[in-house]
Amino acid sequence: MGIRKGHRAVLIGAAAVGLIAAGYGSAVGVTADPSGDGARNSGPAAGSGEHRTAAADGEFESTIKLEDGRQVNVRLVEGTGVQERHRAEGADTWSKWQTIYKTESDRCQGVELTESSGTVSLVADFGRYCYDGEPPTESVAGVGLGDLAGSDWEINITKDFDGWQDASVSDDGGHVVFVRNSDAGLSTLRWEQGKGFGEIVRP
Repeated sequence: MGIRKGHRAVLIGAAAVGLIAAGYGSAVGVTADPSGDGARNSGPAAGSGEHRTAAADGEFESTIKLEDGRQVNVRLVEGTGVQERHRAEGADTWSKWQTIYKTESDRCQGVELTESSGTVSLVADFGRYCYDGEPPTESVAGVGLGDLAGSDWEINITKDFDGWQDASVSDDGGHVVFVRNSDAGLSTLRWEQGKGFGEIVRP
């Protein structure tokens, strides 16, 4: 018997909080969605006032203001992939757009950003027939650090996967956990500063 969407959203949040409690800091952006539609949370989890999540600029673009006042803008460009730019606190001029993941596949859904202590997580999806309602075939998990130049972004691509539903960042920014819950169970992907991405843990 499958898990209803409302129950699944609660399980995603509970699972991410459990992973964080096991040594990965505070859960960010993993509060269960009361609507049960699986949408990613647009605000910080309760009690995580130092963490920030992005507000969507459009269907395929998001901007986030970091704790140090910098801003990061990420967009999904048809026929190009994921592009990022940023600017310092109080600056009027953005950096040039840089492509941090290249693909010619269709864009799926939107792009989600979360930040803690200067570590920015990114979730996005692409698929060859996403516009026709097919599931994504390229699930993007990204982590940006430091000056956010191209080499400061680490990108993990999972093929033929339905996409990460949430990302949580530890208080010190040293760990990120990407989470997806499905009828088959919970899948997680962990990133650690200095070590990068690990292997996906599947049910």
